[in-house]
Amino acid sequence: MDLQDYRDARHRRLVEMATELGVPADRAAAVVDRVIEDQRRRILRSADPDQVVVPALREEVLGRRSRGPLLAVVVLVAGVAAAFAVAILTGPPDREKVERTSATVPALLGLTSAEAVSELGRAGISSRVDPVPQCDPAGQVLGSVPPSGDTVRLDEVVVVMATATPSWNCPADSAARAQAWAFLRFLVSGSASPRLAPEVRLYVDGKSAGTADGTHAAAAPDWRWRVRDPVVAYAVRPVANDLGQPVVSITSGPPPPTTCGLPTTIPAGVADAPTRVVLTVSGAGPGDGPDPGCQLTIDLFEDDHGGIVVVSLTFPGGSRLGPPAWVLARDDRDALDD
Repeated sequence: MDLQDYRDARHRRLVEMATELGVPADRAAAVVDRVIEDQRRRILRSADPDQVVVPALREEVLGRRSRGPLLAVVVLVAGVAAAFAVAILTGPPDREKVERTSATVPALLGLTSAEAVSELGRAGISSRVDPVPQCDPAGQVLGSVPPSGDTVRLDEVVVVMATATPSWNCPADSAARAQAWAFLRFLVSGSASPRLAPEVRLYVDGKSAGTADGTHAAAAPDWRWRVRDPVVAYAVRPVANDLGQPVVSITSGPPPPTTCGLPTTIPAGVADAPTRVVLTVSGAGPGDGPDPGCQLTIDLFEDDHGGIVVVSLTFPGGSRLGPPAWVLARDDRDALDD
């Protein structure tokens, strides 16, 4: 991994992490620069430099000031663990046993109906699938009732709303719709393999953001930092509509001249007009950015062979080649919690 490429892609997010860990805002950039420099050799050798830099940043900020109290915490935890082990061996009285009676409906966007039923089942939630005829590929999850994020009793049945083949004639864009849904599932759940060109050019908020390898999974660094993390963070949070997840709209044809107040990206060397995927987080209501009609927009441009060769994303509020300010990507949070 080239050190400058990594610095350009992740510096702003790493500075935000440092401030979240308690570094004064005016010193955070210097701390991040020092950590990146200290880890230079490991970054150059690593396939995913975040796995090197994030723990090193946490150690730099928290390690030195927490090693004294940490010993006491370890002793306390060990004592609690020992007591817990004794409790397991002896067994609590029956009256103290607490059975789980509720669960939280997980995020289901980016799953098929079968995958959603399995996901709910792993959470201990019963479900059924209600078909919604649409001119989209059958079996794509549109939402649930009760919606994602709600707490339900384990004796309740969650209704999964999923696309179904309609009885009427649909426009002749079924291939583009299938490709768009596959790309969304590729990003969010990793359960689909859209047709990607060997090298996919990326644009974020109208600016070139490098390339991604079309043979790699969305969890690969070139996809994850620029595309997957911010899209997943946007897509899986519960939203204020009846289904609890963004409404997916797919259109094909020439895009408007501007998107979220920015000139729409029209790259060279692509075939025809893009397929546009819009994730609307609040039904017909306003978006999250300064433009009240702005929603997360993904334009997919294909080459002459039908492979996605350009992905252009526009985020409400801007992304600056990473998650918007209102997003703390789940992978980053998990890394900090380790």
